[in-house]
Amino acid sequence: MDDPSARVAELAALLDLELGDELLGLYLFGSLPAGGFVEGRSDVDLVAVLERDVDEERLSRLERLHAGFAAEHPDWIERVEVGYLSRPVLQTLAGTPEGTIAVISPGEPLNRKEIEWDWVLNWHGACIAGDVIRGPQPLELGPDIPPETFRRAVRAQLRAWPEHARRPWVAYVPAHQGYIVVTICRALHVLETGEQATKKAAAAWAAARYPEWGGFILAALAAYRADPAGPHANTIRFADFAAEEAD
Repeated sequence: MDDPSARVAELAALLDLELGDELLGLYLFGSLPAGGFVEGRSDVDLVAVLERDVDEERLSRLERLHAGFAAEHPDWIERVEVGYLSRPVLQTLAGTPEGTIAVISPGEPLNRKEIEWDWVLNWHGACIAGDVIRGPQPLELGPDIPPETFRRAVRAQLRAWPEHARRPWVAYVPAHQGYIVVTICRALHVLETGEQATKKAAAAWAAARYPEWGGFILAALAAYRADPAGPHANTIRFADFAAEEAD
Protein backbone atom coordinates (compact mmCIF):
# COMPACT_ATOMS: atom_id res chain seq x y z
CA MET A 1 0.00 0.00 0.00
CA ASP A 2 1.21 3.51 -0.83
CA ASP A 3 2.50 5.68 1.98
CA PRO A 4 -0.37 8.12 2.68
CA SER A 5 2.03 10.91 3.61
CA ALA A 6 3.73 10.54 0.23
CA ARG A 7 0.39 10.76 -1.54
CA VAL A 8 -0.54 13.88 0.43
CA ALA A 9 2.78 15.46 -0.55
CA GLU A 10 2.18 14.57 -4.20
CA LEU A 11 -1.34 16.00 -4.18
CA ALA A 12 -0.06 19.15 -2.47
CA ALA A 13 2.54 19.60 -5.23
CA LEU A 14 -0.18 19.27 -7.87
CA LEU A 15 -2.29 21.88 -6.09
CA ASP A 16 0.71 24.20 -5.88
CA LEU A 17 1.04 24.05 -9.67
CA GLU A 18 -2.66 24.53 -10.29
CA LEU A 19 -3.50 27.19 -7.70
CA GLY A 20 -0.25 29.12 -7.33
CA ASP A 21 -0.52 32.19 -5.12
CA GLU A 22 -4.29 31.63 -4.72
CA LEU A 23 -3.54 28.73 -2.37
CA LEU A 24 -3.20 30.49 0.98
CA GLY A 25 -3.01 27.36 3.11
CA LEU A 26 -3.41 23.58 2.93
CA TYR A 27 -4.18 21.59 6.08
CA LEU A 28 -4.46 17.87 6.78
CA PHE A 29 -7.07 16.76 9.30
CA GLY A 30 -8.84 13.55 10.24
CA SER A 31 -7.50 10.08 10.94
CA LEU A 32 -4.00 10.46 9.49
CA PRO A 33 -2.69 13.24 11.78
CA ALA A 34 -4.86 11.99 14.68
CA GLY A 35 -3.28 8.54 14.64
CA GLY A 36 -6.39 6.59 13.68
CA PHE A 37 -5.51 5.88 10.04
CA VAL A 38 -6.37 2.36 8.81
CA GLU A 39 -4.15 1.29 5.93
CA GLY A 40 -6.09 0.54 2.78
CA ARG A 41 -9.34 1.80 4.27
CA SER A 42 -9.07 5.33 5.68
CA ASP A 43 -9.10 8.37 3.45
CA VAL A 44 -7.00 11.53 3.59
CA ASP A 45 -8.77 14.76 4.48
CA LEU A 46 -7.58 18.20 3.43
CA VAL A 47 -8.88 21.74 3.60
CA ALA A 48 -7.47 24.17 1.04
CA VAL A 49 -7.91 27.86 1.85
CA LEU A 50 -8.06 30.00 -1.30
CA GLU A 51 -8.00 33.70 -2.07
CA ARG A 52 -11.43 33.48 -3.74
CA ASP A 53 -14.24 31.03 -4.48
CA VAL A 54 -13.71 28.31 -7.07
CA ASP A 55 -15.30 29.37 -10.38
CA GLU A 56 -16.41 27.10 -13.24
CA GLU A 57 -13.08 27.30 -15.07
CA ARG A 58 -11.11 26.44 -11.94
CA LEU A 59 -13.57 23.66 -11.08
CA SER A 60 -12.98 22.01 -14.46
CA ARG A 61 -9.22 22.16 -14.00
CA LEU A 62 -9.46 20.72 -10.50
CA GLU A 63 -11.68 17.92 -11.84
CA ARG A 64 -8.93 16.98 -14.29
CA LEU A 65 -6.33 17.21 -11.54
CA HIS A 66 -8.22 14.81 -9.27
CA ALA A 67 -9.05 12.44 -12.14
CA GLY A 68 -5.36 12.30 -13.08
CA PHE A 69 -4.35 11.66 -9.47
CA ALA A 70 -6.87 8.81 -9.18
CA ALA A 71 -5.73 7.29 -12.47
CA GLU A 72 -2.12 7.39 -11.28
CA HIS A 73 -3.01 5.92 -7.88
CA PRO A 74 -6.04 3.61 -8.19
CA ASP A 75 -5.68 2.50 -4.56
CA TRP A 76 -6.76 6.03 -3.63
CA ILE A 77 -9.95 6.21 -5.69
CA GLU A 78 -12.79 7.28 -3.35
CA ARG A 79 -10.28 7.86 -0.55
CA VAL A 80 -9.50 11.57 -0.90
CA GLU A 81 -11.46 14.50 0.52
CA VAL A 82 -10.49 18.08 -0.25
CA GLY A 83 -12.60 21.09 0.62
CA TYR A 84 -11.74 24.29 -1.26
CA LEU A 85 -12.85 27.30 0.82
CA SER A 86 -12.26 30.96 0.10
CA ARG A 87 -10.93 32.95 3.02
CA PRO A 88 -14.18 34.98 3.36
CA VAL A 89 -16.26 31.78 3.55
CA LEU A 90 -13.82 30.35 6.08
CA GLN A 91 -14.44 33.28 8.42
CA THR A 92 -18.15 32.38 8.68
CA LEU A 93 -17.32 29.09 10.43
CA ALA A 94 -17.01 30.91 13.75
CA GLY A 95 -20.76 31.51 13.68
CA THR A 96 -23.18 30.16 11.08
CA PRO A 97 -21.52 28.69 7.95
CA GLU A 98 -22.41 30.67 4.84
CA GLY A 99 -21.20 30.68 1.25
CA THR A 100 -20.09 28.27 -1.45
CA ILE A 101 -17.47 25.54 -1.18
CA ALA A 102 -15.98 23.20 -3.77
CA VAL A 103 -15.45 19.71 -2.40
CA ILE A 104 -14.50 16.21 -3.48
CA SER A 105 -14.96 13.32 -1.06
CA PRO A 106 -15.62 9.56 -1.07
CA GLY A 107 -18.93 9.02 -2.83
CA GLU A 108 -19.12 12.67 -3.93
CA PRO A 109 -17.51 13.94 -7.14
CA LEU A 110 -15.93 17.37 -7.17
CA ASN A 111 -18.77 19.89 -7.04
CA ARG A 112 -19.74 23.29 -5.74
CA LYS A 113 -22.37 23.57 -3.03
CA GLU A 114 -23.45 25.61 -0.05
CA ILE A 115 -21.15 25.05 2.91
CA GLU A 116 -22.67 23.09 5.78
CA TRP A 117 -22.00 22.53 9.47
CA ASP A 118 -19.68 19.58 8.88
CA TRP A 119 -16.97 22.01 7.77
CA VAL A 120 -17.07 23.66 11.18
CA LEU A 121 -16.02 20.27 12.57
CA ASN A 122 -13.42 19.77 9.84
CA TRP A 123 -11.85 23.18 10.38
CA HIS A 124 -11.83 22.63 14.13
CA GLY A 125 -10.03 19.32 13.56
CA ALA A 126 -7.48 21.01 11.33
CA CYS A 127 -6.83 23.63 14.00
CA ILE A 128 -6.48 21.39 17.05
CA ALA A 129 -5.03 18.14 15.66
CA GLY A 130 -4.12 18.76 12.03
CA ASP A 131 -0.90 19.12 10.10
CA VAL A 132 0.16 22.20 8.14
CA ILE A 133 1.01 21.14 4.58
CA ARG A 134 1.25 24.62 3.07
CA GLY A 135 0.96 28.13 4.50
CA PRO A 136 0.85 29.54 8.03
CA GLN A 137 -0.73 28.01 11.10
CA PRO A 138 -4.49 27.63 10.44
CA LEU A 139 -5.57 30.21 13.02
CA GLU A 140 -3.56 32.84 11.15
CA LEU A 141 -5.98 32.42 8.22
CA GLY A 142 -9.25 31.34 9.78
CA PRO A 143 -11.21 31.59 13.00
CA ASP A 144 -10.97 29.71 16.24
CA ILE A 145 -14.21 27.77 16.68
CA PRO A 146 -16.06 28.77 19.89
CA PRO A 147 -17.19 25.79 22.02
CA GLU A 148 -20.88 26.52 21.55
CA THR A 149 -20.49 26.79 17.76
CA PHE A 150 -18.68 23.47 17.80
CA ARG A 151 -21.51 21.84 19.76
CA ARG A 152 -24.09 23.35 17.40
CA ALA A 153 -22.21 21.74 14.51
CA VAL A 154 -22.16 18.36 16.26
CA ARG A 155 -25.90 18.54 16.93
CA ALA A 156 -26.57 19.56 13.31
CA GLN A 157 -24.58 16.55 12.13
CA LEU A 158 -26.53 14.18 14.40
CA ARG A 159 -29.85 15.61 13.18
CA ALA A 160 -28.81 15.09 9.55
CA TRP A 161 -27.95 11.39 9.85
CA PRO A 162 -31.51 9.96 10.10
CA GLU A 163 -32.43 11.23 6.64
CA HIS A 164 -29.12 10.08 5.18
CA ALA A 165 -29.40 6.62 6.76
CA ARG A 166 -32.81 6.13 5.10
CA ARG A 167 -31.46 6.55 1.55
CA PRO A 168 -32.21 3.27 -0.27
CA TRP A 169 -28.67 2.74 -1.58
CA VAL A 170 -27.27 2.71 1.97
CA ALA A 171 -28.88 -0.71 2.50
CA TYR A 172 -26.50 -2.21 -0.08
CA VAL A 173 -23.24 -0.77 1.28
CA PRO A 174 -22.30 -2.30 4.67
CA ALA A 175 -19.07 -0.31 4.88
CA HIS A 176 -21.02 2.95 4.59
CA GLN A 177 -23.49 1.78 7.22
CA GLY A 178 -20.49 1.22 9.47
CA TYR A 179 -19.20 4.70 8.65
CA ILE A 180 -22.54 6.22 9.67
CA VAL A 181 -22.54 4.36 12.99
CA VAL A 182 -18.96 5.18 14.00
CA THR A 183 -19.36 8.83 12.96
CA ILE A 184 -22.47 9.06 15.13
CA CYS A 185 -20.47 7.52 17.98
CA ARG A 186 -17.83 10.24 17.60
CA ALA A 187 -20.51 12.94 17.73
CA LEU A 188 -22.14 11.46 20.86
CA HIS A 189 -18.71 11.18 22.48
CA VAL A 190 -18.04 14.88 21.82
CA LEU A 191 -21.39 15.98 23.24
CA GLU A 192 -20.82 14.06 26.48
CA THR A 193 -17.07 14.53 27.00
CA GLY A 194 -16.24 17.66 25.01
CA GLU A 195 -13.32 15.81 23.42
CA GLN A 196 -12.76 14.37 19.96
CA ALA A 197 -11.75 10.73 19.59
CA THR A 198 -10.80 8.41 16.76
CA LYS A 199 -13.59 6.33 15.26
CA LYS A 200 -12.26 3.20 16.95
CA ALA A 201 -12.01 4.85 20.37
CA ALA A 202 -15.42 6.51 20.02
CA ALA A 203 -17.03 3.19 19.04
CA ALA A 204 -15.54 1.49 22.10
CA TRP A 205 -16.77 4.34 24.29
CA ALA A 206 -20.29 4.22 22.82
CA ALA A 207 -20.48 0.42 23.12
CA ALA A 208 -19.78 0.77 26.84
CA ARG A 209 -21.96 3.87 27.29
CA TYR A 210 -24.95 2.32 25.50
CA PRO A 211 -24.66 -1.43 26.24
CA GLU A 212 -27.96 -2.19 24.52
CA TRP A 213 -26.28 -1.05 21.28
CA GLY A 214 -22.82 -2.41 22.10
CA GLY A 215 -22.81 -5.50 19.89
CA PHE A 216 -24.29 -3.58 16.96
CA ILE A 217 -21.77 -0.73 17.30
CA LEU A 218 -18.76 -3.06 17.36
CA ALA A 219 -20.11 -5.03 14.39
CA ALA A 220 -20.59 -1.75 12.51
CA LEU A 221 -17.00 -0.76 13.30
CA ALA A 222 -15.80 -4.10 11.89
CA ALA A 223 -17.86 -3.55 8.73
CA TYR A 224 -16.42 -0.05 8.34
CA ARG A 225 -12.84 -1.26 8.78
CA ALA A 226 -13.20 -4.37 6.58
CA ASP A 227 -10.92 -4.56 3.56
CA PRO A 228 -12.99 -3.85 0.43
CA ALA A 229 -10.16 -4.53 -2.02
CA GLY A 230 -9.73 -8.27 -1.41
CA PRO A 231 -13.37 -9.31 -1.92
CA HIS A 232 -13.66 -6.96 -4.90
CA ALA A 233 -10.55 -8.45 -6.50
CA ASN A 234 -11.94 -11.96 -6.01
CA THR A 235 -15.24 -10.90 -7.59
CA ILE A 236 -13.36 -9.50 -10.59
CA ARG A 237 -11.29 -12.68 -10.95
CA PHE A 238 -14.40 -14.86 -10.79
CA ALA A 239 -16.18 -12.69 -13.37
CA ASP A 240 -13.13 -12.97 -15.66
CA PHE A 241 -13.08 -16.74 -15.14
CA ALA A 242 -16.79 -17.03 -16.00
CA ALA A 243 -16.31 -14.95 -19.16
CA GLU A 244 -13.51 -17.30 -20.26
CA GLU A 245 -15.74 -20.29 -19.51
CA ALA A 246 -18.42 -18.78 -21.71
CA ASP A 247 -15.95 -18.72 -24.60
